[in-house]
Order: sequence, then structure tokens, then C-alpha cells
Amino acid sequence: MASRKRGSRTRKRRGDPGQLNLFDTPADKAPARTKRAAPLRVRAKRLKAPPVERSVAFSPQEASTYLGVTVSTLKSWRAKKIGPKWTRRGARLVCYFPEDLDAFLRRGPRDPDKS
Repeated sequence: MASRKRGSRTRKRRGDPGQLNLFDTPADKAPARTKRAAPLRVRAKRLKAPPVERSVAFSPQEASTYLGVTVSTLKSWRAKKIGPKWTRRGARLVCYFPEDLDAFLRRGPRDPDKS
């Protein structure tokens, strides 16, 4: 098998010798940048909307503090369906509304067999 000699070959530059490289700048011409006047913008006045009344939802940690029980107790009650009414927001987010917690405190824990 013939081995190739790896000598000092000079590579010929392809393309036009007068063509500029990516970072070359022409010697006779510097880039001319002029400031242009920005167009006038008229800002519209924002209308203030009345505040939206949103209901507050408690996380299980906040609800456990409100009721005076542990988070694991709330989780157990959810599984047994005996605790306060809860809702699921999204795939995993469990929340409690204050009205439901107050109603639970008034009526007490319910028996799932009697409901």
C-alpha cells in the first residue's frame, strides 16, 4: 500500500482574492452609521379597570394551619372522604376555600358511610 506523504502543501484560497472575509473590512470604506430620527409615538391612555374580586384558595399547608391539624391528616381525610371539601387545580394542586373550611368547622367531621 502506498502511503501518502504529508508534506507542507499550501492550500490555494478558493474564490475571488478580492472577496472579503467575514471579519475583514474594506480599507477605503468604513461602515457609515447615521442616526435616524425615531418616529413619533403617541401613547394611549390606559383605562383603569375595576379590581377583579378573586376568591382566595388555601394550600393544604395553609388549610392545616387554619384547622389546627397536620397536612398528613388532611391528606388522610381526602382519601377517606371525611374532611372539608377540596378542589383540584390542574394535575396536582389541591386547594381549599375558606368558606368550605368554615362549614367543615361548623358541622364537624362526617362519617363516609352515613353520607
